Amino acid sequence: MGNFKLKIVLTVIMLVFSIIPAVIVGAIGSFSIMGYERSVKENTLQRVSESKSAAVKQLFNGYLTVVKAAAKSETAIDSAYGMGSASGMLAATVSANPDFLDMMILDAGGTVIEAVNGTAGGVFENLPMNDQGVINMPSVSEMLTWTSYGDAIFVADAIPSETATGEAGYVVAIVSAGEGSGLMNTLNGRFDGLSGGHFMLVDKNGVAINFTGNGQISRDFSGNALNTSMSQFFDTSNSGYSDLKNSTDIKSVSETAGGYTYYLGLIDKSIMNWRWAGVAENGAFGSFSMTTNLLGWVVVAAGAVVFSVCSLVVIGRFLGNMNGMLKTMTEISDAEGATDIRFKITNRKSELGQIQTSFNDLLDEVFLSEERHRTIAELSDNMLFEWDFHKERMYASPNMLAKFDINTEEATLSNGKFIDSLMEPEDAEKYKRDINQLLKNKNGYSAEYQLRTKSGAVIWVSLRANCVTDRLGEPLRVIGVMTDIDNEKKLELQLSERASYDFLSQLYNRNTFIRNLTSEVERRGTKRVAVLFIDVDDFKFINDRYGHTVGDEVIRFVADTIRKKVDDRGGFAGRFGGDEFVLCFTNQEDIDNIENISMDIINELYSGYDTADGSMHIDVKASIGVAFCPDHTEDVNELLSFADTAMYFVKKNGKTNYHIYIPEDSATDEYIDPEGF
Repeated sequence: MGNFKLKIVLTVIMLVFSIIPAVIVGAIGSFSIMGYERSVKENTLQRVSESKSAAVKQLFNGYLTVVKAAAKSETAIDSAYGMGSASGMLAATVSANPDFLDMMILDAGGTVIEAVNGTAGGVFENLPMNDQGVINMPSVSEMLTWTSYGDAIFVADAIPSETATGEAGYVVAIVSAGEGSGLMNTLNGRFDGLSGGHFMLVDKNGVAINFTGNGQISRDFSGNALNTSMSQFFDTSNSGYSDLKNSTDIKSVSETAGGYTYYLGLIDKSIMNWRWAGVAENGAFGSFSMTTNLLGWVVVAAGAVVFSVCSLVVIGRFLGNMNGMLKTMTEISDAEGATDIRFKITNRKSELGQIQTSFNDLLDEVFLSEERHRTIAELSDNMLFEWDFHKERMYASPNMLAKFDINTEEATLSNGKFIDSLMEPEDAEKYKRDINQLLKNKNGYSAEYQLRTKSGAVIWVSLRANCVTDRLGEPLRVIGVMTDIDNEKKLELQLSERASYDFLSQLYNRNTFIRNLTSEVERRGTKRVAVLFIDVDDFKFINDRYGHTVGDEVIRFVADTIRKKVDDRGGFAGRFGGDEFVLCFTNQEDIDNIENISMDIINELYSGYDTADGSMHIDVKASIGVAFCPDHTEDVNELLSFADTAMYFVKKNGKTNYHIYIPEDSATDEYIDPEGF
């Protein structure tokens, strides 16, 4: 079943990478062919339509030339003024022009004076004159109302008046628009390759004279036949009809609902305010490409079927050999550590056989590498561990298991059953944070922890670990090395501790005191912190009189005295050098009682001590300055400075006393200790 699924998957992959590009190329080609065909046919429709329009313009120019000549003749002018007859001239003109059904002369009011075939006395009212003085072509419906000639239109021109203004009358020619006329012959014909393609002449109201190769018929915009030969074709309110102002204007319109595409243009305003239209069915613009594309897609589909069948056959034969290889790989993957399982090679000369040989060689190298790794781990003092995310398996080197009580079957990196089980809770939490950071950043880290050994001893270890990821950046393994650094760490702590203390007094030195004071101020919250600055009075005198050995004893005596005031009470003390000492109190009861504590220190120092050789008793006097945080300041340097200033206030005012800092102390002159001379 699994083999069959793999066949389908591989076949689908092959189809995706072969058929889909073909489909994309085919689709692009189809759209290109369709676009090209439509462009060519639209261009054909436009060019033929423009040619037909030019022929119509030329035809009407001929009509207009004849009518203008008649209107300017003396015979027409005399007839308009009732001084003669123009019937001969009119008859001759109609006879000479086959398309002329009738020709007549109107007076200035539009009444018919003379006509060849018509009856005099009729009236044409409101003749529409254009800017050139030519009567514009009225709508077809208006012509049908004014004349009884059927499918006809008229061309007219004004007869000039002998006065300065106005017209004497008009010459009007009734021109045939029926079957066999020059107009119909000009409009006749269809557009090659365009289904339903034909040419139309459209009046100002959108009524069209429509002609096809089968004879004169009338159609609405959708191509439906009408009862009359001249009918409404365009909706002049939205077809773009009124947008055409000049004879060079051409507008292309595609009507989705009607299924037609047409080009619309103006004939020539100097001749007639009518439009020409070239029309063809929308389907005619893509008939060839649709057939061509359909055939192409049939070929693509057939090719896909054949390719799929061939792919299944080829992949099936290939997977027959691969199936055994997959089973062997599964066995190797499920094995614990390196294994002697190898691929069975049937044909070393085939590509599959070469792949299997390469895999076997690689497995041999892995086996040797793991054996080498195990040997190094056993010989090294370093303790190794490895966590495999895929198999969820922990490995620990033998020397690590011998030293620590760890069960690798139950342990993960941080489930409380690995080295975190050997730590105090605070260290265990730090270790878990370090591991989470390692997995988040996917890089290496190093840290030091205290672990409990099987014997119960707590030792320091150094841990270095790296995260190994796959190509997508997901963790595969965490590999770590632990080293016993207990002796080195304890020596380091001893040295660090010595560096923090003053050698003579065994109190904090200046840097350590200031660092600890800064920490207390930063984490005090709403609590107060008190600082006492102590200076031994007349210390120079003691040194000069009794010698430096006794001076050192005095320093140790003062240090022991003030240490008793802070030990086990949350405070600490330090020596700034010479005979200057500082104390920090954080216990709130002590701070409230700071004056009594200051006097206790002064009194205990004044009670003195016996020198080491017992030869004398020395009384020690001291001056103490006090400052509070935040009462005076929250800045550590200012706090020490204020306490020092308060101490100098005592020096100036009799010594051997204490004083709590007030701002006025800073305004006084600096005290100059006479011991400095």
